[in-house]
Amino acid sequence: MAFQTDKSGNQEHNPSLFDHCNLTNMFAMLNSRRYPEIDYDGNNFTQQNFSRVYGDAAAFQTKFYRLEELVSSPNIQPSDFKELFPILVFDVSKQSEKLKNSVTDIQIKAQFSANLPANTEAFAIVISDKSLIFKSGGQKMRVEY
Repeated sequence: MAFQTDKSGNQEHNPSLFDHCNLTNMFAMLNSRRYPEIDYDGNNFTQQNFSRVYGDAAAFQTKFYRLEELVSSPNIQPSDFKELFPILVFDVSKQSEKLKNSVTDIQIKAQFSANLPANTEAFAIVISDKSLIFKSGGQKMRVEY
């Protein structure tokens, strides 16, 4: 999950960079299960308190590609993470079998220490091993994601 302020359609701003928007807490709800289960207690980008958020993002590559931590270092310094790439990662891989085999309602909830600036957009990427079946014009289309 990441945020950008005033970058859509604006050639004066780099659209590959994100903004922390004074985020203090964020979590994902899959049906009624919360990820992470406990708050990012004390998370405050403006006061340099974002180590847990940074750690979760840095660990993503290791977990996703099943690589050794020394080999899969994200090579992003904490200061660059704060100013350029504040991307929140929620590891929802530890789910009950009941949740894995059913329709899942996904909600993202966030708290900020200040109002969001105008023209702020939220971006989310969902990586899953489920298949979706869509009907379009009477024909079925299978999408793997």
